[in-house]
Amino acid sequence: MLALAGATPASGGSTQAPSWMHVNADKKTASFDILMAENGNNGTLNFNGYGHGEMTIEVPLGWKVHMHVINKGEGAIPHSLEIMTPAEGVPQQAVQPAFPQAETIDLVPGMSVGKSDDVDFVADKEGKFWIMCGVPNHAVGGMWDWFIVSKTATAPSVTFKKQ
Repeated sequence: MLALAGATPASGGSTQAPSWMHVNADKKTASFDILMAENGNNGTLNFNGYGHGEMTIEVPLGWKVHMHVINKGEGAIPHSLEIMTPAEGVPQQAVQPAFPQAETIDLVPGMSVGKSDDVDFVADKEGKFWIMCGVPNHAVGGMWDWFIVSKTATAPSVTFKKQ
């Protein structure tokens, strides 16, 4: 089932944006609270409970993006976050981020349980990117979702394939 947040479905009904997304349209800023290993989904390899591309965050081209990233610690292992240009296959570990500063601290070793970091960047190039964990083998294990920068989007949105 497809659930949209921050958008109006074609059927005319409205949906609510997730509580972890905050938008300031006047300042063209989108803020997201990203909880790594929030629950046991995908063996704790998840962002806000999603992995394997089940979640898509979309922002308009040119907007400022702020992600407050927390390793919630379900599973008690380190995690990180990076926005990366997709390649042939999901990489074993972190590589160069798609946008300057679009990565957490401790990218390869990962942030320990309870640790947090703020990721701030401008979504200044259009395309479809991965949100992925840079810890070796986590992205390959499914700890990745989608981040889209769109020149046609008028507001940020979050889409879920399933929950």
